[in-house]
Amino acid sequence: MARRVQHPRTEPAHGFLYEPGQLQVTRGHAEVEDLLNQVAQYQKHPFNPRQADAFRSSFTDRLSLLWGPPGTGKTTVLAGVILGWIENAWQSGEPITVGVGASNYNAIDNVLREVADLIDRRRASVLGEPPGNVRIARLRSESAKPPLDERIEDVVRTAPAARVLAGAMHERTECVVVGGTWMQLGRLAEAVSGDGTPVARWFDLLVIDEASQVPVASVAAYFLLLREDGHVILAGDHKQLGPIYGFEMRDSVQGLFDCIFSYMQETHGKDPVALDRNYRTNTEISGWPKERFYSEGYEAFFPERRLDIALPPATGSPPDGWPENLPWSDLFLRILDPEIPVVVISYGVHTSTLSNPFEAQMVAALALLYRRILEQDGNGPGDQEFWSEHLGIVTPHRAQMSTIRNLLVDTAGMPMDPPPFVDTVDRFQGQERDLMIASYVVADRDFVAAEEAFILNPRQIG
Repeated sequence: MARRVQHPRTEPAHGFLYEPGQLQVTRGHAEVEDLLNQVAQYQKHPFNPRQADAFRSSFTDRLSLLWGPPGTGKTTVLAGVILGWIENAWQSGEPITVGVGASNYNAIDNVLREVADLIDRRRASVLGEPPGNVRIARLRSESAKPPLDERIEDVVRTAPAARVLAGAMHERTECVVVGGTWMQLGRLAEAVSGDGTPVARWFDLLVIDEASQVPVASVAAYFLLLREDGHVILAGDHKQLGPIYGFEMRDSVQGLFDCIFSYMQETHGKDPVALDRNYRTNTEISGWPKERFYSEGYEAFFPERRLDIALPPATGSPPDGWPENLPWSDLFLRILDPEIPVVVISYGVHTSTLSNPFEAQMVAALALLYRRILEQDGNGPGDQEFWSEHLGIVTPHRAQMSTIRNLLVDTAGMPMDPPPFVDTVDRFQGQERDLMIASYVVADRDFVAAEEAFILNPRQIG
């Protein structure tokens, strides 16, 4: 009979995973209200009551959950919390290291960028130049793309700079905020540990954004990088898309195969701080999610918000220079009318499964029209800004992604660098755009029935 091998517990990782309610706060800190007021001086808008509660809990609880439905300022809160911890470190004279994790680099960069924005605003505020340096870095694999924001240091895990970064996190001569996936951070820990184990005492504070997408096992790997008295914040929305597996999940084994956010709620009874003010969308857009998913509260803070564009008059003809192989209809102007915030386009019988040429043409035409409208006064956004702030295109299937991208570049004449941002729901989660265009793709009843559990999953729709 095989003998069960006993392994020593690695703390505090074991405690966070199996006994989070027993973890005690041993770290000293300044008066939390003073830190909250200080951070408020360089925020665009002070925290609302729920956001302030999340800030406080990051200091008073070893593990805190932040439930942030779309547009409620979750990433802004996380950046404010990180800066609050850094302000506390400056006051105490003890630099800290903050880890930022997520399921993908986009979500990680969103948090790092917000932190950089706050530091810039601090310099411009009455507080002036920070009393200490803050190093913001993102660790990546050789094949991954570097961060677009030049304020974020690009560190390739296999390069010598990665070991230098590991040394900075260990030596603590300055405050360090480092983002990375669990795999890249774990492999760096293995490389510098001396015994090949993915364990390091790096993070005073660990922030996991989009935690509803991150499996429990992945976060367990992050936990191995915590200091003995480290704190953890899990921010997510269990009503949205969860972890994606390449197999059907029949038994979650006490939640261990679900996301870390749901696991902590359902297995350990951790109650999240729930954000309830939606700063992103108007009443028309937020109304259905509120009724379907967020009955506890999801009020539009700007209920009358509209797309800030001026439509040209309809003439019955395409605009000058409109691509010959791209369809045109004056109805496109109606679709982009700011006074109609939600538009559903229906069409006649089609049989499409993974790719839908008709929808791809509609999407490409609307994208080009929107771009031209923004350029009417000669002050339109650059290519990078257009795709990162103004327009996003979402579709559930990669074949449709390729079809739409090819039309945008080859037919609509849009540049390939940067590439048009056409992606799946999970890649957009946590981001925002002024206009979102969704291509459902599937127009075959049998195929819809076959993938109903995926395509009509409430967490996917939310």
